[in-house]
Amino acid sequence: MNRAEEDYIKTIYELTIEKKQPLIKTNELSDRFGYTDQSVNEMVKRLEAKHLVTFIPYKGLSLTNKGKQIAIRMIRSHRIWEVFLTEKLGFSWETVHEDAEMLEHATSERLVEKLYEYLDRPKYCQHGNPIPDFKGHMESSATHALLDTQISDRFKITRVLDSKELLIFLNEKNIKLYDILTIIEKDDFNQTMTIKNNNKEHIVSYKTARMLFGDVM
Repeated sequence: MNRAEEDYIKTIYELTIEKKQPLIKTNELSDRFGYTDQSVNEMVKRLEAKHLVTFIPYKGLSLTNKGKQIAIRMIRSHRIWEVFLTEKLGFSWETVHEDAEMLEHATSERLVEKLYEYLDRPKYCQHGNPIPDFKGHMESSATHALLDTQISDRFKITRVLDSKELLIFLNEKNIKLYDILTIIEKDDFNQTMTIKNNNKEHIVSYKTARMLFGDVM
């Protein structure tokens, strides 16, 4: 199994958790990866031939038990490495993904377990994504988007999409995980929101607001 196949398996699993749905549409994979529909369909066929996914025409696809086990192992390794690289080696949350991505594919389960114990069994990575324990159990993933809030709501960020461009933008605005935002205005015509964080107002696009998740306080 090559790295591209593992990345697909991992992303399918992440999308089922994020969207709380058993089946994922191929266009959702296209949107997440930025690939063409043809490229995604070809990969899905390869994964189906290896009995890693089940595809139901016009409905979507899901992981087989075999595929799910691989996905959980990859996600676990990736997120544990992210915690280690940021907490112990000082990597920033916008740069840690690439190194964790490489390490996850080359790390034995034994080493991952040692890291997990060394880090005192973290429950979440630096982007707020839950980390499966050694039995595959993990905390719930925040799915309520900032975009879905109402004016005057107070919103606590507990998860962000692991997008380098998004994280750089958040750094520039000094917006961090677990910050509490107040919704000041929503402009549907211009597709922007005005939010307040630490007594400073910021304008964010609806695109950005779809990538921040948490809870209304």
